[in-house]
Amino acid sequence: MRQSTSDRAGVGGIVPMEAAAHGPGGWSNTEPSPAWKEAKTASERWTIMLGAGMGVLGCLALGAAAWRSLAGPSPESLCATGESCNAVGVSHAQAAGAGEDDLALAARLFRRGCELGHAPACNNLGLAYESGSGAQRDYPNAMTAFERACSGGFAEGCSNQGALFEHGLGVPVNLGDAQRAYNQACRRGSALGCSNLGVLYAQGRGVPADEKMASQLFSEACRGGSEVGCDNLFQIQNQSSNRVFR
Repeated sequence: MRQSTSDRAGVGGIVPMEAAAHGPGGWSNTEPSPAWKEAKTASERWTIMLGAGMGVLGCLALGAAAWRSLAGPSPESLCATGESCNAVGVSHAQAAGAGEDDLALAARLFRRGCELGHAPACNNLGLAYESGSGAQRDYPNAMTAFERACSGGFAEGCSNQGALFEHGLGVPVNLGDAQRAYNQACRRGSALGCSNLGVLYAQGRGVPADEKMASQLFSEACRGGSEVGCDNLFQIQNQSSNRVFR
């Protein structure tokens, strides 16, 4: 299926949910950790869009072990802004030897970051709900979180939202809404969103079949760094008789 989140950019985003879209998997530092393999792989990416840069993330990762030794630290005690809550959450989710307690704390931090208005944190919260990492799997809550990420300007949130619409996870299948979400993601710079939109055109699902448009979208996705987009572009250009778009 299509991934829900970025080829996921950066440290985070959705991979094809075994039931979701061909989308990401990874925490958003920028791309759904195991980033859903683009919508297929996208969901597991964790996105951390840190304006301060990877140096800060490195320091946070080093401090993760110390934080984990605390007895049930509250998100409020570990961060003060949406950006910092997301960063600390990613450091816990990606820490070596991270266990259920770390993932649960990460999910709480993502929730706090989202409440404070940080769109990438909302995307990561959606990935946690979608994958059941640190929180009970809950597609309706995942949709709500992705919607907040998308409305907050985070392109991968739009792509992940589209994946849920496409595959009917938490909502009835709605290819029209999936197309609109993927289109919004693509226009905002999500390579995975472009690839996911291209698949709809290649297969004529929710839109008129248009291989020329699909090829253009796959090309844009590939240029944007999406491996899934590059793979789909290769398939459509070589007119394989048994093409399987991701």
